[in-house]
Amino acid sequence: MATEKTIHKLIRGMMITRKEFSEQVERLIATGKGNTDVMSAIIKICEVNKVEPESAKRLISAPLKEKLQAEAEKLNMINRETRSQSTLAGFFTEKK
Repeated sequence: MATEKTIHKLIRGMMITRKEFSEQVERLIATGKGNTDVMSAIIKICEVNKVEPESAKRLISAPLKEKLQAEAEKLNMINRETRSQSTLAGFFTEKK
């Protein structure tokens, strides 16, 4: 028998909410299965939910953004200086 959560997903047309996406990513990181870094977990959850990684930007919660930024800084993927143009925060802010 389908759970209530499954029924709601079917009704919504399989769209995933920010809360559901973040919970799934956090759960994957916490279980430690496979690659447990934040970036890999986000990509894996995108694959599972058939969400394009480029579209996942709107699904990533503030705490996940902070973890992702810390991970990217640690790997020297983005500059740690606030005046740099290549910060992760700049990616998440809307351009006018």
